[in-house]
Amino acid sequence: MSRIVKNYIYNVVYNIFVIIVPVITAPYLTRVLGATRLGVYSYVNSVTSIISSFILVGLSSYGSRQLAYVRDDKENLSKVFSNLMGLRLFLGLIGTAFYFVYAGMTDYQYYFVLYYIYFLGNIIDCTWLFVSVEDMKVPTLKNIMVKVAVTVGIFVFVKTKEDLWKYVFLLAAANLFGMIVAYPQLKKYVRLKLFRINSFWRNYKGAVILFLPSLVSTIYLQMDKVMIEWLTKTTNQVSFYDQAEKIVTIPLSFITVLSTVMMPRIANEFAHRNYNNIEGLLVKASRTSLILAYPLMFGIAGIAKRFIPWYLGEEFTATATALILLAPIVTSNTLIGISGTQFFIATGQTNTLLLSNSSAAIMNVVVNALLIPRYGYVGAAVATLLSNYTLVVIQYAALNRQIDIRKMFYKTSRYLLSSLFMFLAVLFIGYIGNATPLTTFIQVIAGGAIYFVLLIMMKDDLFMELIRQVLKK
Repeated sequence: MSRIVKNYIYNVVYNIFVIIVPVITAPYLTRVLGATRLGVYSYVNSVTSIISSFILVGLSSYGSRQLAYVRDDKENLSKVFSNLMGLRLFLGLIGTAFYFVYAGMTDYQYYFVLYYIYFLGNIIDCTWLFVSVEDMKVPTLKNIMVKVAVTVGIFVFVKTKEDLWKYVFLLAAANLFGMIVAYPQLKKYVRLKLFRINSFWRNYKGAVILFLPSLVSTIYLQMDKVMIEWLTKTTNQVSFYDQAEKIVTIPLSFITVLSTVMMPRIANEFAHRNYNNIEGLLVKASRTSLILAYPLMFGIAGIAKRFIPWYLGEEFTATATALILLAPIVTSNTLIGISGTQFFIATGQTNTLLLSNSSAAIMNVVVNALLIPRYGYVGAAVATLLSNYTLVVIQYAALNRQIDIRKMFYKTSRYLLSSLFMFLAVLFIGYIGNATPLTTFIQVIAGGAIYFVLLIMMKDDLFMELIRQVLKK
């Protein structure tokens, strides 16, 4: 378990820095660029993500799983990695053609051309190898330096509304450079070989099978912003929704990253038919995740009305409503990470993933089409919420047929109850306070204190163990 803990820490640190750029720069950018221009970036980014997902057909998840199966054999590991990288480059050429064709049909060709650098970074990504061998130290430290440089660059170069192109280029270049700096570490695990073209179809077929759930997942994760632009013909609404989604993503980085580091371990246990170990890992992961997910969900919803006006500016006040509506996805995405990423992907149960993700995607597109024309970003937030929990219900119904999920949720009701009491206190503080940083600070400190005190009073064994480990270190 020590390696899992170490990689969890490295992944959390890395994800903090992935998110820290928009967190630190958001108040500055919303005031300098405004909602409309930031909405242009959000739209371009969403379209690029969708095209990347279609072209790369889930190769990162597929590659991590395949390498986890053979990671104890360096020769075989090198062969599989080289063949998969060759396939990525081949698909990248095809994707490039699609990318520029779509870009030429939009009103934002200039920004799409700049953002192609980001697309190229996704093509040459090799970090999925480090996930499979459970070693994230060096890539994490290198990418932290990249994120720091981006943050500095935004404050130095983005000064007026006309500097949107600089912002787009900085983020795109950072993604590409972050991928490049991870390459020197490869030699520790693999020797690059000439890839075998005759392996492409086998790997492509396997990735497509795994990709189908990822494809439909991408639809309901990215299509919200694209459909807002399509159906409202405005980009400021895209920006309201996107800013709320980014804020919700912050606590998720602490929680769902556990799924990333657990999946290779579970895949390895599955390959060795250690089924009891798999159940034990899921039980530990679920309790550890939910002790964080519940208070973060209620905390975000509780501070939204007093937080957004001073953080993003009065122009983005509407984002508070979207933030409240999206807060519950902290819990749903946590649960999805446990069942989907940690279990169904690791054990190759793509049919379950396809069924659940397809149902969620259909729900998302239908509700978006019905609500966005009338309610804009609010309709998109409702669609995301409904689709996420549709996915949760389907996946956990399937999981319960293989593992007793009651063990996973044992004692977690106390976390939910404690979070609810915390939420009421946070709301009250916000009601009597103004939209200032001081009010938000008091809400966060008071809410956290209330939650921790309640868990201490309940003598929760997991929380007390975490306290003992912190004090020990």
